[in-house]
Order: sequence, then structure tokens, then C-alpha cells
Amino acid sequence: MHDDAQGPGTGCRCAATAESPCAAGLSRYRAAVVKGCLPRATAPRCLVHLGLLTPPPDDPDVLVPVSPNVAESELLQPVRESLDAQQELLKSMSAGFSPVHAIYRAARRESQDWLTVVDGTDAGPALLEQAVRGCRTELLTVQPTGEALFPAGAAHRALFPHAARTHAARWRHLQDIERSGGRVRTLHQLTGRLLVCDGSVAYLVGRATVEIRQPTVVAHLAAVFEDAWERARPVAEPTAARGREPLIVDEVRRTVMKLLVSGLTDDAIARRLGVSRRTVAGHVAAISAELGSQSRAQLGYLIARTEPELP
Repeated sequence: MHDDAQGPGTGCRCAATAESPCAAGLSRYRAAVVKGCLPRATAPRCLVHLGLLTPPPDDPDVLVPVSPNVAESELLQPVRESLDAQQELLKSMSAGFSPVHAIYRAARRESQDWLTVVDGTDAGPALLEQAVRGCRTELLTVQPTGEALFPAGAAHRALFPHAARTHAARWRHLQDIERSGGRVRTLHQLTGRLLVCDGSVAYLVGRATVEIRQPTVVAHLAAVFEDAWERARPVAEPTAARGREPLIVDEVRRTVMKLLVSGLTDDAIARRLGVSRRTVAGHVAAISAELGSQSRAQLGYLIARTEPELP
């Protein structure tokens, strides 16, 4: 291609970077094809730029027409080379991401394996029994139930709500855990059931059993247990007939007062404390009589006034 055609009177006002011939250029190109050449001085700039006119080797004063196929091919060759280079770069970058995609997919599969939900009346207890049998160092439990939750050869610490001390069947279960070598403490309020085996796997027990193996989550659940354990009261197996423990009963009653001030119903309080609605109603009646309350609304007000330290 040549960009030096500047001749006057060509009728071409195209810029040096024209991408197609103008009307004057097309007319002059037709004349060049018919005559076989054009004077160099009258050649339109666009035809020279696009390679449609080129000087012959034996006469620098004229320009001869070039086949559109040849001119187009020569003009587009740098563009094709650039596209080819970009395509190669695209393929290279895509290939470079192949191992990244593989790692991501594998990591996603692994991350999804850390949590398993087990439904079914029989499947959940069976899973817990298997986990306890496999426990080697320590089992942490919150409100455990059932014969299966006595690990062989592993330390066992169990947390129950205070209400378990005043319930005959639950109290016997606490004694069974201690006789098997476990340690039991009670707290005024516990929510849900939890098992942590050897600090590596945890189980949340509700309508379904959820097995958790993600280390950070398991460590957090174990830390929650340790915090509750430090605030809980030890249970010592009595040598004589068991009676109500005034300190524990007082803590339960204060918890009922706190939840009453929060506006919870008797049913909600019973669920929080792990006791029957009848037991909660008994505490509420006793608190009402002690404070001289005539209504539920007045009871909350009187509790807040007489027990300002309750959160």
C-alpha cells in the first residue's frame, strides 16, 4: 500500500486511514481498470491507501489497478494476524484457568461434605450411638438422653437444665451418667441438644440430626459448651433421699421472672427451661402470690420494680 498520492483534482477528500473507497475513488478505480493505469498525480488517496492502486516496477509515474481480492487480502492480513494472536491468548488464558476450575469444584465438594442432615426417627439416634461408640478422648453433651450416650473409655461431661434435678426420671439419668464416670452440671437455662466428639465432629439434635465436621464450627460449638460449663453448678450424687435444692430452685425461679419480664408465655418459658408448662405455672403462681400481683401485666411490672438487677 502507498499513502503518498496527493494529486489535485482527484475529487477524493478521504483521510489517510480510510476503510473503504469514496464515490470519487470508485469512479477512478473503474477508469484505471478500463485503461490499465492512472497517472500517479491524479490517483485518489483512498485507492492507494487500500492497495487498489499500486506502482508498477518499470514506471513510477503511473499506478496500476490491483484485484480487489488481492488488495483486500493484503489489507486484512494484519487484522487477521492480530485476531489470531488474540485467539491464541484467549486459548492460553482459558487453559491456564483449567486447574483453577478443578480446584474450585473439588473444594466446593469438600466444603459441602462438612455438614450432613439426617432425618428419620431411627436414623438420628443410630447416628449418635455410632458417634459415641467411636469417641476416644472426650464427649461433650448438652441435654443428652438415651442409653447410647455413655462413651466407653472417653471422658464425658454433660450439661442439663436445673429442672432435671427436680424431675425423678431425669435425675436418675444424671446419676447414671455420674456412676458411669461422667461429670454432670446443671444450668438455669439451656437451648437445644448438642454433642461434640473428640473436638472433631459435632451433632445438633432437633427435628433432624445435623452432623458438622467443619473445624471452625466444631471449635465454636465446643467453646459455647465450655462457657456454659463454667457457669453451671456441679451435681453430686446424694447419699440419702434427694430433696429439693433451695439454691437451684431459686435460680430457676429467677430465670422464670426474667423471662416473664421479657414477655414470654408459660409455654415459651417451659420450652426454654426444659420443664412442663405446669411447672412454670406453679412458679408463676408462687411469684404472683409473693409479690401480690393480680394480673400478668402487673406481675411483669412488679418483678421489674422489685428485681431491677434482672437483665
